[in-house]
Amino acid sequence: MRVTEGSAAYNSLVGLQSTSQKLSDLQSQLSSGRQITKPSDSPTGTATALGLRAELNSLSQYQSSATDALGWLTTTDSTLSSAVTQLQNARTIVLQGLNSGASTGSSNEALAQQVDQLRSSMLALSNASYLGRPIFGGTTAATSAFDATGSYVGDTGTVTRTVGANTSLTVNAVGTDVFGPNGSNVFDVLAGISNSLRTNPSNLSADLAKLDTATQRISAQQGLAGALYQRIQATQDVNATNKIQLTSQLSDVQDIDIADMAIKVSSADAAYQAALATTAKVRQISLLDFLR
Repeated sequence: MRVTEGSAAYNSLVGLQSTSQKLSDLQSQLSSGRQITKPSDSPTGTATALGLRAELNSLSQYQSSATDALGWLTTTDSTLSSAVTQLQNARTIVLQGLNSGASTGSSNEALAQQVDQLRSSMLALSNASYLGRPIFGGTTAATSAFDATGSYVGDTGTVTRTVGANTSLTVNAVGTDVFGPNGSNVFDVLAGISNSLRTNPSNLSADLAKLDTATQRISAQQGLAGALYQRIQATQDVNATNKIQLTSQLSDVQDIDIADMAIKVSSADAAYQAALATTAKVRQISLLDFLR
């Protein structure tokens, strides 16, 4: 087969372009730090990288939801801890009132006023909020879970957070589950204690039993919040471990070995320079070539 000057020149240019393109691709990878700078570099690697990034994005969302859930539960635990302390103080007052030998009209009135103050404090605690939402109000759009009379005005909706794959948890406690139903909740109990101290101290024994029941109910809810907090923390630890593993896998797929890539770029550059020099010598054109 006859090789013409034109075909020889064309083949030379094709070879140079191929060598130049390889050098350019390697330089692009070195400067970006990525093995894959465009999908055509590795269709399989691109698909794998996209899948790994999607999983990492999901983990980031789970971690964000878990952080929010822990914030909600921290507020709940702190509030319930304060509520238990207030009720323990109320119990001490009831025991003082039951001490008939030390009870007088004026002293019982002073005790009743202390109970009234504790009731007001409990009402404030029952309307504690997290990020502007009452933590015991369910999903209500209102700013409080209980009104001034101590009646529940929230709803029974649940606040859930997705903290892991197929793991959605309820992070709120409904006010009636914590403080009791309207008509017999902790605020009614405290109001009853105050009234007994003022009018009929003999009812304090029954009031004390009701107070203990209310305290146990709140303590139980605090225990549930604590257990849920620990579960979410454990899920966070798992998510963090998975994130490290996925990040490592993604790096293996898309990141370059800088030392190895530097050698490849140097070799490609040497090959390109050699191709330029060789082509220039082989394809030298003189004036006689034009006179043929």
